[in-house]
Amino acid sequence: MAKNGKRVGWTIVGVLLAVATVVVAALLIMNSKKPSTEGYQPIQEFKAAFESLGGDKKAEEKKPEYDLEKTIKVINSLEVAQHEVKDFDAFLEYLAKQDYEGVAPEVLDAKKRMMPVLQEIYELQKEHDDLNLWTTLVQKLSADPVQAMGEMAPGVSEGIMEGGVTGMMAIMEFKNVAKYVFKQYKEEQKLKGKLKKKIQKIQKDYLGYLEEFTPVYTKYMTEWDKLCIDKDRAYINLYNGQPEEVIKDCDKILSNYPTNREALLLKAYGHTLCANKADGKRELEVTDSVMMTEKDRQLAEAQGTLDKYMDLYPGQAAPALVVQGILYDYQGQHGKALTCYDQAAIEYPRQSEQLTDMLNSYRARTYLNGSREGLYLLNLYRSTMEGIGFFSPNLIKATIYDGKGDFENCSKEIYNHFFRRSNQTSYDGLLTDMRMCEETMPASFNRLLPERNYIDIEIAKKGKFLGLASDASAIDVEVTNRSDHDLENLRVFLCIHFTDMYAEDYYVMKLPTFNRVPVRGSAKAEGVELNYMGKDFNEIADVRAIAMTDKSICWIDNVYNESDNVDYNKSHAVNYEQLSKALDSSARHSRDAYLKAISKSDKVYKQAIQTNTRVSAATSGGKLLRKAKPLLNIEMPRELILINPTFTMGEGVAPKENYLKGSYIHLAFETSIAEGQQRDLYVTSPYLNYKVTIVNEGGQMKVKTVETLGE
Repeated sequence: MAKNGKRVGWTIVGVLLAVATVVVAALLIMNSKKPSTEGYQPIQEFKAAFESLGGDKKAEEKKPEYDLEKTIKVINSLEVAQHEVKDFDAFLEYLAKQDYEGVAPEVLDAKKRMMPVLQEIYELQKEHDDLNLWTTLVQKLSADPVQAMGEMAPGVSEGIMEGGVTGMMAIMEFKNVAKYVFKQYKEEQKLKGKLKKKIQKIQKDYLGYLEEFTPVYTKYMTEWDKLCIDKDRAYINLYNGQPEEVIKDCDKILSNYPTNREALLLKAYGHTLCANKADGKRELEVTDSVMMTEKDRQLAEAQGTLDKYMDLYPGQAAPALVVQGILYDYQGQHGKALTCYDQAAIEYPRQSEQLTDMLNSYRARTYLNGSREGLYLLNLYRSTMEGIGFFSPNLIKATIYDGKGDFENCSKEIYNHFFRRSNQTSYDGLLTDMRMCEETMPASFNRLLPERNYIDIEIAKKGKFLGLASDASAIDVEVTNRSDHDLENLRVFLCIHFTDMYAEDYYVMKLPTFNRVPVRGSAKAEGVELNYMGKDFNEIADVRAIAMTDKSICWIDNVYNESDNVDYNKSHAVNYEQLSKALDSSARHSRDAYLKAISKSDKVYKQAIQTNTRVSAATSGGKLLRKAKPLLNIEMPRELILINPTFTMGEGVAPKENYLKGSYIHLAFETSIAEGQQRDLYVTSPYLNYKVTIVNEGGQMKVKTVETLGE
């Protein structure tokens, strides 16, 4: 019971610190005179951070206008810092690098007035090496303070989500808990004398900041919540295909915030989509002397909005260039459109960190992760910031080439998309984009996947492969190459589905690059930290992987968890009853279109299997105490890999060996066929399914018949 009580106590500590540090360290409006910044001389370590805030004079001269987006970013900056920095000096450097232009004056002044308190903590920490007060404050922060408060005091998190004011006023309820935190810390550190007095002084200043900060926080967070409602509505209407409503939503935002980035971008996109649907012949009277078609009017509105965006945000032009390209396409200026897409593809990697940094404003909105609709919103935000999905210049070009039947250039653009994404700072949406390419451009996509079923990934808890004590907070990864050529410069992205995630939500993490994985060899990455919301290896529910070499992309479905004997294989193998069912008209049309695109057909594959399959008998094992087992070696035409096949013998028996070998796919099953007998090999795929009957006639094994299933 005592242990449970202590755990509850530290839960309270974590909750308080999550709220207090974000609130106090991020904004802290100081109306009190203690501690005063008058005569304050920052030590060298603090000088850059303090001077970046401009001192009292700069704060006083600030114009009353402010940028709400930047203000909220500053509010959340220390919450971000807790995940981004490892020590106090790095935190100060992070603070100094922030852009404070356009931040609300009282917020700017609050951060500046916070510096003396931070300096006291820093100096105290330097004086006593065993005292790690700042680290304690930072490391015990909850990843989701709103949720943490909700668990501690039901109703609080709902108040924050609904408006910000009700919930954040509850911060004052934790003031007494704050006193307990510092008391507990002092007792645990066995502080005495002068050190104890210093801690008490910092505690007094800290609690004073907490008390005086609430009105400022609630003021700006309430304003931010209202803006988010309007932006969310615009994104939802965009997702639902209602560009007219998108324009209305954005006009509402721009009436209060005329320079809002997302509103300008979405409005331009909305007008562009409206232009595509508009009548290009019927003329409208725009003014007393000007007539134009509805399409031209929408195009003009889109262009004007884009011009304003580009003037205001030339350093964040990538998504606007995508919209500009779409605009040119609708005007029939396809050459200019391709130029815009190429330029956007160049700009996204350079701007990705800056664009993704805008997500800081959404970090406090962690409740979006709690619903499918919220996840849709986050993905839409990210698509504009990182060049994902329909904001990817490469995938737009790929779609254009695919529509023209130019599968070679389509494949190149798909590869370029994933290559660009692999070099950006965030990997959100990689799995979604893979799905989109597979479903909408399968002919071009599958050209990039020659080793799709011939790369294996095995994961385990850190230390498991080496026989050491395992650590669930990190993983060891082994990659095995079953293709017939070396994999060079291999970049692997694990797409991990943890418990409590929605079905389509994955956390994407990049592994260290493998310089070379030899033919039928392997390579390892050890001790890769998971670093996702406190989740560990034991909470992994599903894993997929994406791998890139200098020439290809591989979607790896056969991921294996050695330590817990779990197979995450997404095999396309199905049972005989499913194979026997005829395809519906839609599925048949999709299949036929794909086969035509790759210049294959059911007849071509049946003939290749019938004439080019080689079968022979062998044995395996037999060393030491192991008894030799019969093997049935089957070599099938390599061209089958284009339909992503799975091979099983009889009642679902998987091959013991399955690898690429020149112009063949080599299979080996632990079985035999007696003379005069026959066995059935099933070749299943998303496109074609076959039953291959192998017979032993006079000691010679060969393919007797090839039957197409599901016709």
